[in-house]
Amino acid sequence: MLQAGIPFLIFEKEEAPTRKRNWSIGLHWGYEPLQYLVPADILAGLEQAQVDPHIPTTHNDKIPMVNGESGALITELKSSKVYRLRRDKFRAMLLQGIDVRWGKRLCNITQSPAGEHVTAKFTDGTEVIGSLLIATDGPHSTTRTLLLGEEAAKVTPIDYAATMCFTRHTREHALFLRAHPHHPVHQVGPHPEGYCGWMNIHDGDDMDHPENWIFTHYISFPEPRDYVNTRTVREHAVHQKELARRFADPWRSAFEWMSPDNEAWYAKLRNWDPSLPEHRWDNHQGRVTLAGDAAHPMTYQRGQGLNHAMKDAYTACKAIESFWNQGNFIMEERAEAIQMYEKEMIMRTGEEVRLSEETTLKMHNWSKIMQSPLLQHGMTVKSK
Repeated sequence: MLQAGIPFLIFEKEEAPTRKRNWSIGLHWGYEPLQYLVPADILAGLEQAQVDPHIPTTHNDKIPMVNGESGALITELKSSKVYRLRRDKFRAMLLQGIDVRWGKRLCNITQSPAGEHVTAKFTDGTEVIGSLLIATDGPHSTTRTLLLGEEAAKVTPIDYAATMCFTRHTREHALFLRAHPHHPVHQVGPHPEGYCGWMNIHDGDDMDHPENWIFTHYISFPEPRDYVNTRTVREHAVHQKELARRFADPWRSAFEWMSPDNEAWYAKLRNWDPSLPEHRWDNHQGRVTLAGDAAHPMTYQRGQGLNHAMKDAYTACKAIESFWNQGNFIMEERAEAIQMYEKEMIMRTGEEVRLSEETTLKMHNWSKIMQSPLLQHGMTVKSK
């Protein structure tokens, strides 16, 4: 948008660029649309935004999938070039030269009667008028709720949950967790008993001091979607430690060395399929639309969320460029452009929400793992 000379404002409900909760995300086929969206001098910093900037990304990178019980290699997952990015560093890279209005929590949206404008209203009493509002306000999107109502906008839980743990270790232990046969960046380990482990380096910036490295690891487990989990944070950590005793390394040791008082983030696995008829929102003549997790929150075992968000941004940007005309646009052209954006996005990401859920279910079912979309098609954008 900035490169195309189209004026815009970004409003963020968070108070500052950094937050306590941080995680890593995988960029692979989404790199291509990102190239269009970000100037080359900024994109050049992508390698430094990785969880370990000292390990160069190559086209031959593969993510190993091992038997979580024995540690034996099952396969190496197919993908294009994989960047394992740390969210805070990636955001900092993208924020260069961008003005963000922090601490702006949306509470209502109104449309002008004649169809020209949309007004965003915030909890601090301020409001802003614009030609188009694109909401990227996360899986529990306020905008989605305003457009569809609370019930239709709710994410749908599935019968699995996970508890993310972030740990530091002694120098000796940290080096062990990244040494052969373990992958130095990331690995996945489905277990014959219906669990699935994941582990990656989260912060490997300090190359010379492994004791400062931070690892992310979790074991996802069956849990009925309607079950209300009341464990304390400590109980969540202890539960993960208990599950890890069934696993081979690196999970067994990483969790054994983890304190039961370690911070742990529990969450049910959930999604929201934008292609369902009951999820069809009114974009008010092309004035309000959704993108990213606001439009298609998905389970993460297929590693697709960030890539579809990049494609959303690319497609939305091209749609705006097609009608903008230095602000002297015809409302019908805006409506048509946003309709075309939504048509492509909803078809693409609706399929992905379903593929990702199928992957999650089959990755927790030992007899069906080899039929999962992740094994059949790797991390490519489409199943065919």
